[in-house]
Amino acid sequence: MGRFISAAVLRDMAKAGKHIVLEEDSVLTPSAKDLAKELGITISKGREEITSHNIKAVSVSSGTAKVENQNEDLKKAVQKILGEVLKPACENPKATHVKGETVVIQPFLEAPPGQKVGLVDVIDSRVGNLASGFMTFDHSQLPWFLNYDEVDYVIEGEFVLEVAGQVFRAKPGDVVYIPKGSQVVFSSPTFCKVFYCTYPANWADFCE
Repeated sequence: MGRFISAAVLRDMAKAGKHIVLEEDSVLTPSAKDLAKELGITISKGREEITSHNIKAVSVSSGTAKVENQNEDLKKAVQKILGEVLKPACENPKATHVKGETVVIQPFLEAPPGQKVGLVDVIDSRVGNLASGFMTFDHSQLPWFLNYDEVDYVIEGEFVLEVAGQVFRAKPGDVVYIPKGSQVVFSSPTFCKVFYCTYPANWADFCE
């Protein structure tokens, strides 16, 4: 015979909290059941749960299955997101040789009106996971937000970069790294030509 739980015993147990777990063979007296309803006590006993409203069977297996299904759905969602985020810009990168005489720098159409900014990509996501190319500034400036990492190498002239309250004045041979998420202003008080490399190569795909 299991242990009988009287109303008095139940009241003492309830001092520790509204949810009480009893042994499998415990038996609630009628007065204890009434008290549970009165005080809003939830009582778990094996596969049974007695609440303030009724006594109902709790399916442990179905609850576990539900949690497992939710975990599986979450896992699939995370894998899908990671698959998109970590997907390489170029699935089949290949060694590429770009001859200098074929490079033609074009006006950068997204530059502010009146600003003489030139740009050309020589390596893009069609051949690699890094993009690279050349840009020029002729007494001009270009405000820009980088949602990618960039490294700039100054080929000629004076290259000025403003980022996070800092001003970098780079000369030929200098290298500048700009982290993703930076709001910058590229410029030159005279003329400069810069070689750049960005990662990922398909950064434009993530622009809003």
